Amino acid sequence: MLQASFLRPSLYALGLLLGGLGVRLPAQAPAAVAAPAAAEDGPHVFWEGEQARIYWVRKGGVEVEAARGKVVLPLTGLAARPLVLTPQMPAPAQGEFPAPEKILALSDVHGRFDTLLKLLKAHKVVDDTLQWTFGLGHLVILGDVMDRGPRVTEALWFLRALQEAALEKGGRVHVLPGNHEAMVAAGDLRYLHPKYARHLEGLPTQPELVGPNSELGRWLRSLPVLLKLGDYLFVHGGISPELVAQGWTLEQINARFRGLWGGYGSDRGGEKELLLRSKGPIWYRGLVQTERGGAATEAEVLQALQRFQVKAIVVGHTTLDRVTALHGGKVFGVDAGILEGRPGEVWLWQEGRVWRGGAEGGREPLIP
Repeated sequence: MLQASFLRPSLYALGLLLGGLGVRLPAQAPAAVAAPAAAEDGPHVFWEGEQARIYWVRKGGVEVEAARGKVVLPLTGLAARPLVLTPQMPAPAQGEFPAPEKILALSDVHGRFDTLLKLLKAHKVVDDTLQWTFGLGHLVILGDVMDRGPRVTEALWFLRALQEAALEKGGRVHVLPGNHEAMVAAGDLRYLHPKYARHLEGLPTQPELVGPNSELGRWLRSLPVLLKLGDYLFVHGGISPELVAQGWTLEQINARFRGLWGGYGSDRGGEKELLLRSKGPIWYRGLVQTERGGAATEAEVLQALQRFQVKAIVVGHTTLDRVTALHGGKVFGVDAGILEGRPGEVWLWQEGRVWRGGAEGGREPLIP
């Protein structure tokens, strides 16, 4: 449940006054719609040109605000300061950077915002006031922020705001889409937490809440599915031999993926099969050997490394007991079971060494 201060109408009204014109919608769009008892949720911001509509779920009802020009969201409890939103579409996020000072990566948060926050505080990425304290370092979230857990909206806004806070301090926050973001956007709602599963009258549907007209949906569609930081490639699922065989560059894959899952690209030559299904970067599990079979050979792993000129690939998606080095340190699996309610772990890189980080902030080398 969102903190009371985060949902307080007076704070939101202040944000609208700071941001521009803040008014109630006309009478034909009621401010509160009767609905079954439900946990509180929001904000969800939708754009129509310069006009914004902001949806909240409060006390089992749907409330709608309107603004024009820009919106200032207080995000109390989720950000160190208000987040300013404008009608402009976000530019596609950059997918390749030189090696930063340090990297912390984790995956598969699945709506467990409290666990995410505890891990980041333990490893001094943010402090108790949610200020960025990771300096020139880069934080990588390897997809599947959505589904299963009860605080998806909070986790998304937190990361959205933290991106801007990090950039001001010389750091970076990279969020990659996972298969569950794509599933919800496509209307596959099998894994929604009960908090989100019951549709309330007057509230956009779950796919619409992350659709191309919503602020969160536009942001998600701007993200790269592949991220290269120095000698390391980050991807939610993995790199299949079939994808390697296409000969596409990292940016070509990112652009094609954005177009297909964003709904504005065409399926040229079966690209959906290579990008959005089992052989695609958000679904492929072959880099992590599991009982499901289909594990990549050492030759296939080397081909993937050579294709993108990296020394290792860091993946989530397939849950492991711990953050684990695989294929002799050529692959790292970082999904350490946050979705199952475990405290989670993080993957760390600094000064050429790779570490496993524990929930309390300790670390141990992954490769001696």
